[in-house]
Amino acid sequence: MRRSVHTAEGSLQPSMTNKELLAYLHPDLFIPDLKARNKLDAIQKMVAHLVEKKRVRDAKIVLEAIKTREKLGSTGIGKGVAVPHSRSTVTSALTLLFARCIDGVDYDAIDDKPVHLLFMILAPHQDKNSEYLPLLGKLVEVTRDAAVRRRLLKIEDYSGLAEAIEKAKTK
Repeated sequence: MRRSVHTAEGSLQPSMTNKELLAYLHPDLFIPDLKARNKLDAIQKMVAHLVEKKRVRDAKIVLEAIKTREKLGSTGIGKGVAVPHSRSTVTSALTLLFARCIDGVDYDAIDDKPVHLLFMILAPHQDKNSEYLPLLGKLVEVTRDAAVRRRLLKIEDYSGLAEAIEKAKTK
């Protein structure tokens, strides 16, 4: 059963469990060692991966949507984590891609530190189940834990990713 949490706007949003978060992670949407020179390069490579895996239809539209969102403020949330996200007309389902950047990437994060863990969320404009914000919130909640971040930095494959999320201690 879902709990409800208050959003910044004061409305209630259902919270998400670790198991529900895991349902959005897929082996083909995991990049174990993203090589990127900077924030834009990281975003471009992640979007290219989504196109290659046929999760989005048009890279250019997605890139513009993500870049527009980044202009509002960096999605580099600190502690080595970034969650670039946007709504888009070129995806029909809520999509989550995880990329680990072992070397780190300059992402203009709020703490000015390199980003190693990137979770890209794309949501259709009509999110029937209203899962976009709960998914974003759950990712922030899970990655707040230093132990989870350390485990994610060490994973070798998708099963390690799933195990790290499953074992995350959250409220």
